[in-house]
Amino acid sequence: MFTRTQAWVLIGACAVSGLAHAEKFERRLAVQPHGSVDITNVAGKIEVSGWDNQEVEVHGDIGPGVEKVDVDTDHGRTTIKVRVPNYTFRSASADLYIRVPRDSELDISGVSADVTVADVEGELMAKTVSGNVKADTFGRDTEIKTVSGDVVLRGKAKESANNAEIHITTISGNIRVDRAGGDLEATTVSGDVNLKLEPSRSIRLRSTSGDMGFEGKLVKGATVDAESVSGELTVRASHEGSLDYQVSTFSGDIKNCMGLESERVSKYGPGRRLNGTRGSGSEEARIRLKTMSGDVELCDKS
Repeated sequence: MFTRTQAWVLIGACAVSGLAHAEKFERRLAVQPHGSVDITNVAGKIEVSGWDNQEVEVHGDIGPGVEKVDVDTDHGRTTIKVRVPNYTFRSASADLYIRVPRDSELDISGVSADVTVADVEGELMAKTVSGNVKADTFGRDTEIKTVSGDVVLRGKAKESANNAEIHITTISGNIRVDRAGGDLEATTVSGDVNLKLEPSRSIRLRSTSGDMGFEGKLVKGATVDAESVSGELTVRASHEGSLDYQVSTFSGDIKNCMGLESERVSKYGPGRRLNGTRGSGSEEARIRLKTMSGDVELCDKS
């Protein structure tokens, strides 16, 4: 068992502000297998990558407004935290470059900080205010939240990840997911959502203002539920077994590649809908698409 180890770096005063004149630091700690790593940074960037060593390595460029960086490990949990004084007029910014064991679980928090995660195969939780998140996912549970920042998630699992749960929330930010699978929920207040997924079981999309698109394959019994207040919806999906679909728009057109004609919801009022089924099988996939203001497109790629 590892003994409790605590390492910290004090950052001296610097007459010139800005990371161009930042102080550098480096720490390396031995950690337990299958551990977790918590990272907190006030401003700057957080770049995390996985490696084969059973160690956590931290390199950084630290602005003069930072008091110190705490690096601590205890019973399988490693904590990396940038500390700043309560009141400072200097640049309280830090650029962190961190390497962790590949199977680590990550919990990352940033304020005005971009987050990048590559080749780390454990579960991921990342949240940042005024920053972008770009990460790999290996079929493990993932949760990402941003305020005024984009999210890019890249699936890199070697096998199908139908059991993974992915939750993404942005306020004023776009969402892009490539080659991930499993259960996915994406919500944005103001931003576009673009998904290209491996075989998936449950897709739930919500947008107040922004376009949403999904391309991928649905497993038996899968569901797609997408709703937008103002924006276009596009779904191009193949499926196993039968398909049940319900499509509606209050102010917009409904397009499809199946040669079907949508119908008016009311003889005198606005709104169109397209409902039906395709294929055969005991476990049907279900698609529900709804927008208040925008066009909807559904294409069965089976």
